[in-house]
Amino acid sequence: MYQNIIDILKNNNIEYQEIDHEVSESCEDSKNLRAEAGLEWLGSKNIVFHCKWNFYIVVTHADKRINAKRFKKEFWSKDIRFANQDEITAQIDGTIWCIPSFGYKNIMIPLYIDSEIFEHEYFMFNPDDPTKTIRIRSWDLNHIYTTLENPVKYFLGWEETMEIIEEDV
Repeated sequence: MYQNIIDILKNNNIEYQEIDHEVSESCEDSKNLRAEAGLEWLGSKNIVFHCKWNFYIVVTHADKRINAKRFKKEFWSKDIRFANQDEITAQIDGTIWCIPSFGYKNIMIPLYIDSEIFEHEYFMFNPDDPTKTIRIRSWDLNHIYTTLENPVKYFLGWEETMEIIEEDV
């Protein structure tokens, strides 16, 4: 998946910075490593949900708490849970604590993108390698989402209500 991400960045002429660091096994680890390195840009949190025999990826920033119940209306079910490592491996061949924001070979898995990401200048994510972080401009990330074959939906709001929007941000 790492090479697929690099290829997407290069094919879209996206400037990126690749940062090598110690292994991070959680969003908190990643945040601490970035802070130690002086990288205070918006970090990602990418979660795989399981609902009614389907899987979905939600992309938001590391400081947001993700509540699966917020997606029950969109997924037409109250039975929503976080996918486990075996399911993540089967669906996207990824690792639970360094799921990237894009670059999956499974082009059928829908992506739900927090539009708040695009209010920030930069966005950082692990490219399915716990020793690397990639930093890109947030609007370049938005461009990447328009080029993917995966179904992409954007959402607004989080704390009280959530609104799914279809159009590009």
